[in-house]
Amino acid sequence: MKRSLLSAVRRHQHGFTLVELMVALALGLFLAGVVSWTYLQTASGARFGALESQMNEEGALALDLVRSHLRLVGYSEVDGNGKRIFKESPLLGCDGGFTQATASDGFDSLACQGGSGNDAIALRYQATAVNAFMVGSPQKPANCANAGIDPTIGAASIADNRFYLAADATNDNVPTLFCRGGDGLNSFSGEVALVPNVERMQLRYAITRTPVVGEVPPHQVTAIMASADLPGKDWTRVAAVEVCLVMRSAQPVPRGGLTMDEVTRHFDCEGQEKTATDGRLRRTYRTMVPLPNVRPALPKPYQVDAGGVVMNPYADLNGAP
Repeated sequence: MKRSLLSAVRRHQHGFTLVELMVALALGLFLAGVVSWTYLQTASGARFGALESQMNEEGALALDLVRSHLRLVGYSEVDGNGKRIFKESPLLGCDGGFTQATASDGFDSLACQGGSGNDAIALRYQATAVNAFMVGSPQKPANCANAGIDPTIGAASIADNRFYLAADATNDNVPTLFCRGGDGLNSFSGEVALVPNVERMQLRYAITRTPVVGEVPPHQVTAIMASADLPGKDWTRVAAVEVCLVMRSAQPVPRGGLTMDEVTRHFDCEGQEKTATDGRLRRTYRTMVPLPNVRPALPKPYQVDAGGVVMNPYADLNGAP
């Protein structure tokens, strides 16, 4: 009786064969692989997107910083006689950047490196509580390095800000947009890192047609050129500045099956297609900034003195050459 019952129980028991176990194991490994691949793809895509977004944000910030200062170039209030307080040359661009020895010298003593390196620019305008942050006690308008500017012309504070690219020694030598600002006392605050991962800065200048003696200086733009090509180094002809920045991602991005060239391919400021070998994204950002405070500052005819030297058109507003 017991043997019959045991036989019946055994007949109703079923186990997995070796083939079934192998199939189940294979399916499990396949599903695990699909889940892992999906996770890795999602993580890679998220990292790619995060690095790209950061690059775009840094590019927009760098452009906005330079653009906001360019729009102030030449700004001046007027005195009780209706004459401009600040009437000196407000703009100087340098192909290849400033020379190291003169980067913080007086505006009129600035010298340029020349060549194909990153450009630099020096900008001047009257800083007031309306167009600058106020710092310190007593409060003063701040320069681009957030340091106070002492009165320069009477009670007026004249900002003298220089923008350039350099390796940031405090941040793994990342190429960075820097500024150095004057304090109004013929000295400059220490350089300040503004935006990292700015790999290239190129500046070009929209100039008006050649002035004619005895006529009001023209406002029509006829050419866009580099600083070195500016005819006669006559900065009074500059009506706008074109700013081009090449930004890079903070870290190499996941390639996701793309080649190194496909990931790093970009067009530089000269419109040439470029690639790199570091796996970082690169994008070029460009804007044209008009100088509204400069062109209206030329209401009198263009003139030269007896020796053929161009007279300062900003001084015209003060009734003197």
